Amino acid sequence: MLENEYRILAGATAIAALLLLLWLMRGLQRRNRSVAEDPRLWEGRSYRCPECGRDMEQGWVLLGKGAIWSPRRKGRPGAFSHIGQALENTISLSLRPATNMGWRCGGCRLLLLDHSKLVK
Repeated sequence: MLENEYRILAGATAIAALLLLLWLMRGLQRRNRSVAEDPRLWEGRSYRCPECGRDMEQGWVLLGKGAIWSPRRKGRPGAFSHIGQALENTISLSLRPATNMGWRCGGCRLLLLDHSKLVK
């Protein structure tokens, strides 16, 4: 009889853990705004590199666990940083992940990232 009670407890714990994970994922998704890909997104969005002044190349940026930002005065993000601290619109949990618009200077290796929205 005791063995059955342990199985029921283990099953209930597993279900509770899955529900908690689902709740956390929904919370992360609500922080993100996705828009459909459209060539008009790029109109008027050409930038020059602040370092060398050349035109930056337009492209896409995929951020695995999101972009975790920390102001310089507060120091670097630590080893215990987590996706809950990521900047909004930098995490896509879809099978076909949405990406951020970005601009890159290959010579200076600078990256400009637009995280106002994710593009799917």
